[in-house]
Amino acid sequence: MQHAARALIVALIAGLLAAAPVAAGTTAGGAATSVSSTAAGDPVLSTAKVVIIVGATHSSTPHYRDIADSAYAEAIKWSSNVVKVYSPYATWAAVQSAVAGASVVLYLGHGNGWPSPYTYDPNYSTKDGFGLNASAGNGDYNNVYYGEPYIRQLAFAPNAVVLLNHLCYASGNSESGYPAPTTTVAMQRVDNYGAAFLRAGARAVIAEGHGSVNGIIRDLFSTHQTIADLWRNQSGYHGNEFSFQSSRSPGYTAFMDPDSTSGGYYRSLVGNPDLRTEDVTGVSYIPTDTTPDALVSPGAASVATGGSSLTLYDDPGLTSPDGSIADGSPVRVENLATGDPQAAPTAAYVRELNGWRSGWAAPASLAPQDSAGPQLWGVDGNRTITPNGDGNADTLAMTMRFSEDVSWSVQVRDGWSVAYQAQGTGSQADLAWDMKVGGVTIADGSYTLDIHAEDEWGNSDLDSRVLLTVDTAAVNRIAGGDRYATAAYISASTFAPGAPVVYVATGLNFPDALAG
Repeated sequence: MQHAARALIVALIAGLLAAAPVAAGTTAGGAATSVSSTAAGDPVLSTAKVVIIVGATHSSTPHYRDIADSAYAEAIKWSSNVVKVYSPYATWAAVQSAVAGASVVLYLGHGNGWPSPYTYDPNYSTKDGFGLNASAGNGDYNNVYYGEPYIRQLAFAPNAVVLLNHLCYASGNSESGYPAPTTTVAMQRVDNYGAAFLRAGARAVIAEGHGSVNGIIRDLFSTHQTIADLWRNQSGYHGNEFSFQSSRSPGYTAFMDPDSTSGGYYRSLVGNPDLRTEDVTGVSYIPTDTTPDALVSPGAASVATGGSSLTLYDDPGLTSPDGSIADGSPVRVENLATGDPQAAPTAAYVRELNGWRSGWAAPASLAPQDSAGPQLWGVDGNRTITPNGDGNADTLAMTMRFSEDVSWSVQVRDGWSVAYQAQGTGSQADLAWDMKVGGVTIADGSYTLDIHAEDEWGNSDLDSRVLLTVDTAAVNRIAGGDRYATAAYISASTFAPGAPVVYVATGLNFPDALAG
């Protein structure tokens, strides 16, 4: 695995406006609770769901509850929907229920990642997840690890962010009493720990081994920036950043910011670095396949006559019968007639969705159906592909997320010429292409990814376009905060531990020798 490193200057954020505090709710015994209302006169809060979890962490649990309470005090300033799930009531069932629909999830507790000194399990059944209570109400020592197979069952809100605070392994670090990891092992730990959360629908996993995540929570709700910039703009940023393409989650990128150029892996981010804060905590994403309460024009409906055929008429007064449509048939509602705009419609003009019959019909014989066209909720993956065989961004690996189950198709075009196409069904599309046509890698240049999707009810189709760049000559810049850090990162990305010969060069004169 190769990684690119670059030195960055910490960006300063000024002028953030603090919201007026909101009275925090109380928690009975640490069980899941939520706050959903504010006092009169308080600012309007986001409705994005925040879930704060404290796992069973033995003697450290009271301290973690204190940290979680501090995070709760910050979150409740910004969201009206903050949920606590604390040990000794943080069972898997409680956590899974609470996390459903969450936009921000904070977990404090034991981390059990891989690679580690413990037994390897190819399914990661106890690795890269949560350490929770085996049963409710039985103290902070009844710990059970719920690894990747469990995490993949979680149902986050679209574009959710997961925060892992004070865990072992999640940010690349080791646990107390064990040797510090090599850079390669630390990278594997970060990549592995984020994989199941991303698979479950989260779009970024941030691990902070030390300190507080209160600033991250505040900035998610109060700033407009990418998730990568938010991560960089925290007070704990060291400026020793390097990044690499995820192996476990193709199309995503991992970032690490060690304490120094020689180690201390306590800050990481893996996911879509271009995800924006407003995508995480803004207006809730509402699926477009919900059924409206009444007929919509234009919209969809189904014939609901209880077994008989729907009579069609050639006039809105329903006086001249003119054909019929079978019970249960899907139809498009193209017009609604009413004598009073405030009253229910007296007639509906419908057209058979899978046939040719059309006419006016009695609204009482029609059942409203999904009447909204699909939306594109997100496109994750590299927009620049470098198919040069270096193992980094060599292929197109992209995930598209839709607002409902659709029939989708995509084409990668070079002008009018189609270089690649794929199609499928579902609410998510995963693209994988080796960038070759007839066994030959496509030429460098600009391409478009044209996306088309349609639902089963004849609503407005979705058409969108993403710009792609192919650059086989692109290289990954490896850099550090100074000449010594640059040399260290080049060495770590080129040689495995245990090299038989090591050359030492001075950094005082001819510093280019360090890179050599």
